[in-house]
Amino acid sequence: MKKSFFLCTFVVMLFITLVGCSKDEEDVMSITSSKNVELTSKGTSQINCSDSKATYSSEDEYVATVSDKGLITAKRVGETYIEVNGQKSIKVTVNPLITSFTEPQFLFGATKDEVISKVGSNYSKSTSTGIAYTPSSGKVKGYAYLLKDGKVSAVGMVISTLYMESLTDFLLERYMPATFSEESYTALFVNAISLEKTTMLIGEQLYSVSLMNVVYMPYDNNTSKSRTIEQKKDYINQTNELLETVLK
Repeated sequence: MKKSFFLCTFVVMLFITLVGCSKDEEDVMSITSSKNVELTSKGTSQINCSDSKATYSSEDEYVATVSDKGLITAKRVGETYIEVNGQKSIKVTVNPLITSFTEPQFLFGATKDEVISKVGSNYSKSTSTGIAYTPSSGKVKGYAYLLKDGKVSAVGMVISTLYMESLTDFLLERYMPATFSEESYTALFVNAISLEKTTMLIGEQLYSVSLMNVVYMPYDNNTSKSRTIEQKKDYINQTNELLETVLK
C-alpha cells in the first residue's frame, strides 16, 4: 500500500516537473535574426523574435529607430543597440555610403599651439584670427581653425561646388537637418535629434559660384538657446568672412 502511494506521488511530481520545465522552455525568448546588424542610411532590417508580443526600443534614435513590429531603420552614421523586452539584444552599426570628404578635427577651445600639435605644422597660413591647412589631395580645398580670444571657436572646410550634391548627402548621412534658406543657400544641421542634446551646429553655405563652405560650431543649450535661427545664420556668415581671411 505504501509502495503504491509513494509511486503515485512520484509520478505526479515528475509530471508537474516536466510540465513546468516545458512551460519554462516555451517562455524563453529567442532571436533568430542577426544580433549584429550593419546598414547604410535609410536601410532596414527585420528582427525575427519568437515572442510575438515582444517590445522594441532603440538606445539612440539619432542613429537608428525600430518599429513596434521590430523593423530597424538606419538614420545616421554611428552605433546603437536595440533593446528587446528591455534587454540590450542587437547591435546596429550604420556605415556611411559617402566617404570622399574628410572633416576637420573638432578642436573647440584649443589654442593655436594645440591645433598645430594635433593637426600638424604644415599649415598654409597663420593669423591672429585662425590657422589654415591646404591638403595636397582630396576633394577638400582647405581647412580653417578659427580663433576667438586665442582659442578655437569654429572649424571649417572649403569644397568645390562641383561636389555640392554629394557634400549635402555626406552631411545628411551624419547630421540632422534643421533649417534651410534658399535665398542664401544656407543649410543648418545639428548632431542630435533635439536641441537639448545638441552639442554642435553645422552650417553648409554656397559661398561663391565655385566654393561651398561647411562650418562647425560648438553649441551649448544653456547659453545658445536664446539665439534665433537668423542669428545663427549671421554667425555662419561672420565665420565665413573669417574663413575667407584665413584661406587667402
